[in-house]
Amino acid sequence: MMKRITTPFIFALSLWLLATACSQEPADIHYGSDECAHCKMMITDNRFASQIVTEKGKAYKFDAIECMTAYANEHPEVSEGALRYVSNYAEGGTWLRATEAQYVKSEVVNSPMGESLLAFPSPEAAKRHIAERPGKLLGWEVVSQLGQ
Repeated sequence: MMKRITTPFIFALSLWLLATACSQEPADIHYGSDECAHCKMMITDNRFASQIVTEKGKAYKFDAIECMTAYANEHPEVSEGALRYVSNYAEGGTWLRATEAQYVKSEVVNSPMGESLLAFPSPEAAKRHIAERPGKLLGWEVVSQLGQ
């Protein structure tokens, strides 16, 4: 009897592990110890971090949006089927899909690599930021080409 209970349980557990092992959810970034996959600088500011998560669930972490786009453009094999995430500037550490975010190239806020790219969850949030601190609205089409 023990064998019949154990076998289905092990099978179900194996399926669950396989399903969760390849998750494309954003990985945790350990600020102050993880290093940028592109420039090798330590990732310290959760307002600017970004990451690429491959189809197999491997996360490439970056200290700035421009590092992520440069890396993706230099390593197209990593980007194939991958999801890209950027940190919400207004709520550092909260992840947004890179293709859905609205971007500001700030005239007054400096990002770790100096491109001054900030990500927001909506055009309205980005416009509110620009009303207080000058900058230019950018779409993903422009941002994704940086570093080429």
